[in-house]
Amino acid sequence: MNSYKAAAFGLFLLLLTGLGFSSSVMAAETPVAPKQSLLWKVSGKGIKTSYVFGTFHLVPKNQFSLPSKVKQKLMKSETVVFEVDLDSPELTRGMTHAMRMAKPLESLMSPQEYNWLAQFVHDSLERNMQFFRYIKPGFLGQMLLYPKMLGYNPESYDLALLDLAKKWHKSVYTLETPAEQIALFDQVNLETQTQQFLNSVKQFDRQRKLMKQMLTLYHQEDLNGLYALINSENGPDNQDFLLDERNERWLMPLVKKMKKSPSFIAVGAAHLPGEHGLLELLKAKGYKVEPVFD
Repeated sequence: MNSYKAAAFGLFLLLLTGLGFSSSVMAAETPVAPKQSLLWKVSGKGIKTSYVFGTFHLVPKNQFSLPSKVKQKLMKSETVVFEVDLDSPELTRGMTHAMRMAKPLESLMSPQEYNWLAQFVHDSLERNMQFFRYIKPGFLGQMLLYPKMLGYNPESYDLALLDLAKKWHKSVYTLETPAEQIALFDQVNLETQTQQFLNSVKQFDRQRKLMKQMLTLYHQEDLNGLYALINSENGPDNQDFLLDERNERWLMPLVKKMKKSPSFIAVGAAHLPGEHGLLELLKAKGYKVEPVFD
């Protein structure tokens, strides 16, 4: 996986987890409840029966498994909806441009901080900071830390579903352009990105444990537990622009698609639960929303 594609995947992982914006790591104990699901059926009020599936954008290769119920519902759908097209050349070009900055990374921190960071990257990540000096700090976490957490050849639920959609000749629709997703980084200035990146490096071992916990909750299909854990990390402002505002923007385009044809919607799992999650927003509009267990 090349550096830009890795950073793109990391961007979507960020949009699921909010880890890149985390300044602290808090453990959360969430009991496992029976009858939980990442896949939900949406029907009623003129909608063609459709399905919403919560993805985890990147997982370690040995933890990847696409449930048969998910493949079955995708196969029966006519339209498949994603957040963005990860295969888009525009995404790679946009990432190449967006991640670059004019000044070097060491100009954003003290000499002591930079020397410490360079030593950590060399010793713990086996990389050379010289190759990353002009990459924005908001992207560095995705390029340097997540590959170490997830392995250097992780699997993507989104890409696996996109491959199936193309193989089965489905109509593919995206909710956001690459430029719109990349623009989310511009909402945080370079100085704040720098401090957040340094905090993530300082807490790398604890964040790796948090990632493991999140993956466990995901594989248990525990949406509420996953959402609670993410909320413990995100500040209210980040929660708004990473999840809530985007859910509101997506709602009517999704309803329009589902009224037109049976649709399969695949978005980051954190977009589904919560008061402002897609599931509650659909219910509030009067649609029937039910978990799919098999």
